[in-house]
Amino acid sequence: MKAVKRKRKKSIFLRIALAAFSVYVVVMLVQLQMEITDRQDRIAALDEQIRQQELENDNLQKQTDNYEYYLEQKAREQGYARPGETIFKEK
Repeated sequence: MKAVKRKRKKSIFLRIALAAFSVYVVVMLVQLQMEITDRQDRIAALDEQIRQQELENDNLQKQTDNYEYYLEQKAREQGYARPGETIFKEK
């Protein structure tokens, strides 16, 4: 009888321990999944920021290129040349 009671007590204890461990594992998995989702959202937001910044950089680069061309044209209209360059004018 005592052996059966001990076995039942061990069995109940093991079941409780296994259930507690299972609950712990499930809770940890849920927390990790939530963290993964949060980080994926953050990555998506950062990717969008990068895309916006690249578009802005492209626009600024185009403005700079156009400005340099504009300055060169204005300088040539006033008769300026690059160092070592000779300008020939049509008559």
